[in-house]
Amino acid sequence: MKKISFLISLFLFSLFFSQSKEANDCINYIQICGNQSISLNPTGYGVQEIDQSISCNSDENNSLWLKFTAKTTGTLGFDLIPADTDLIVDYDFWVFGPNVSCGKIGTPIRCSTTNPLAALLLDNHTGMRDSEPAGDFHEGPAELGDGYIKSLNVVAGESYFLVIDRPVGNGAFTLNWTGTAILEDPFGVAPNPFGIVNPIDVCNPSLLYDFSLFTSNILNSNPDFTVTYYNTYEDATYDENRITAPTTLDNHDYYYRIQSTLTECFRVETIKVNYKPLILSNPEIKTCKNNLGQGTFNLTSANLTSESISSIKYYLTPEDAEDHIPGTEILNPSRHISNGGSVFAWVITTSGCENSAEIFLNFYPVPNVDTALYNSNLCDNDLDNSISLNFSDITPIIVSNPNDFEVYYYLASSPTVALPDNFTFTVNTNILVEVKSKNGCPSIFGTINFKIAPQIILNAVSPIEICDSDRSGNEPVNLNDYINIFTTQADTTNFYETLDDAKKQLNNIPASQDLKANKSYFFRFENSINCPAVGELKLIFKSPKISDSLQDVIICKENQIVLDAGPGFDAYLWDSGSTNSGSGALSVGDHWVDLTFDGCTTRQDVKVIAEEDVIIKILEIENDRLTITAIGGTSPYEYSLDGTNWQSSNIFNNLPKGIQKAYVRSAKKCIPSVREFSNINLVNVITPNGDGKNDVLDFSALSLKNNVTFKIFDRYGRFVFIGKDGNYIWDGKDGKKLLSTGTFWYTLEWTEPDTEVIHRYNSWILLKNR
Repeated sequence: MKKISFLISLFLFSLFFSQSKEANDCINYIQICGNQSISLNPTGYGVQEIDQSISCNSDENNSLWLKFTAKTTGTLGFDLIPADTDLIVDYDFWVFGPNVSCGKIGTPIRCSTTNPLAALLLDNHTGMRDSEPAGDFHEGPAELGDGYIKSLNVVAGESYFLVIDRPVGNGAFTLNWTGTAILEDPFGVAPNPFGIVNPIDVCNPSLLYDFSLFTSNILNSNPDFTVTYYNTYEDATYDENRITAPTTLDNHDYYYRIQSTLTECFRVETIKVNYKPLILSNPEIKTCKNNLGQGTFNLTSANLTSESISSIKYYLTPEDAEDHIPGTEILNPSRHISNGGSVFAWVITTSGCENSAEIFLNFYPVPNVDTALYNSNLCDNDLDNSISLNFSDITPIIVSNPNDFEVYYYLASSPTVALPDNFTFTVNTNILVEVKSKNGCPSIFGTINFKIAPQIILNAVSPIEICDSDRSGNEPVNLNDYINIFTTQADTTNFYETLDDAKKQLNNIPASQDLKANKSYFFRFENSINCPAVGELKLIFKSPKISDSLQDVIICKENQIVLDAGPGFDAYLWDSGSTNSGSGALSVGDHWVDLTFDGCTTRQDVKVIAEEDVIIKILEIENDRLTITAIGGTSPYEYSLDGTNWQSSNIFNNLPKGIQKAYVRSAKKCIPSVREFSNINLVNVITPNGDGKNDVLDFSALSLKNNVTFKIFDRYGRFVFIGKDGNYIWDGKDGKKLLSTGTFWYTLEWTEPDTEVIHRYNSWILLKNR
């Protein structure tokens, strides 16, 4: 409610009223009631009523006329504070009285027209105050004065006019009264608080409202006051165009004026009008559905409005509700049988408003259950001979929209005791299911027969022996190789080291394992048809037996040998094909024999190694004595110069001249090693006469030596023969020319291939031709 109280505070009228009615003329003054603050914004002026020559040298520009009456004797002043603090905003004022009338106001007894900007004041405040010096009644214009003059000394019952003007600037002001005097206030002395008018909700613009019905409540037994009603705030302020008879209300606020009959004080209050039609909700009501698909609805339970209702009637169609023709309404609205849908209500409130509303008729969710949707053949997945489940996991499967219902499970043998959510069974068990409505509708029941489904059938598997065939101390096994001896029905198989892990599906291990001792592995078999099953595979780790007598042997590479693995084995198989302990004839090479003992077969390798060849390392010849040094093979060696006659000594004396062969063989008498050598025959005379005796100097044995030098020269140092390219025979010629009898000199040098000893000879030779 908007409250404009002339007793308490004044607001800007000039923004709302025409020029002729604004309080900028004496005859249109505003009566001030009480010492409350005033906030106004004067705009323009009416008739110029201020005589500049006798009124502090100023006149009206934007003026406001106020009248006040003293209730008590004392001083009376005020502070006028512009809303805008800018010094350019300048307010002036004049005071006339006491007890003067419009047209005869006389000379002002107080006035101030000081300009704060011109006077270099610190603010643009102005007014009257007790602290000003005696006789300071007038100031201004322009820079003259300080903005304040001396307060009035008033006597109870005296009336005065206060004229406020703003010659420069814009904006409102606030006036705060000061001093010891109190102004007339008829409202403040009223014995009872004045009542108010509550907002009026208008839903039917054709209804008539009688405002006079509010008067008694407003006055509340306060004497000396009257109440009148108006269409506008302007009318109420100036007491024009009173509403004196019942009237229809338009879509705006109305006003009433409380007028003191003893003074000119009045108060304007607001009657708030809420202009709106009757708004009804379109509620939904529900009931249970019977076997015929129908339900009984209590239409009167529908909450249509919070307004006070005069009457409600119900209809099958919106047209019937709008027309509300007698005889078309639903006769028994508290027990209306329907297949659902909608009905329509026509509502009339106690204030005369009326409208139609749609009521939706729906059914509470109908309990449902279909236990066939749940596969009750369950697997004992952890293989503990029991199955645990939560009924709350089953409910969404067998019940549509399960949150709409309460679902209970019972043993078929005890249908009155509800089971907890977690349920465990060890044998096939029948369970009764109740789906109960949350709204009191009938329950529905179903039955689930929980069964323990069969597992994958596994074959009995005896312990399996695993032979450490390579005698490494462990044997790799692939557990996948053993799946089919248990079953061929598994889609997936996982492996575990303990039965508990296999049941709980924890810590599965890879199929590839290294077996080092007897060990059990557990197989968990699963498929899409049967329940899981676990089988145990026991592996017996066996270490094989080998032959201690079978050793690598050395023979002559041209020979063969028969090896024997010895007795004590169940079976033999040699790489030669022999199945006896003996190998049969074996040549030099790598051989093996598979030895079987106590069901475990291992392959034992054996080498037939060729005797190392004997190598003649050094043949040392000195003064027809040969010393043979040999390596390799098996000692002691035997030595020969013809390969037939053998001796144990490696020294041969009286060695003949010329090219020969040395033979050495090992203790195993394998094929001997042979090396050709030469024993050089150094001569000092040749007679190249063709008789076959000493015809040439023959050093052809030097071809077996290294780094051979053979040169012959005459007494003058001229070379007559140089041996090279294996030609170490001189026939006494210089090229093709036969040389004469004479003495020649030669140089002979070579290196022994074995000892790398250098032999060097410088000597003479006699050539004798006959």
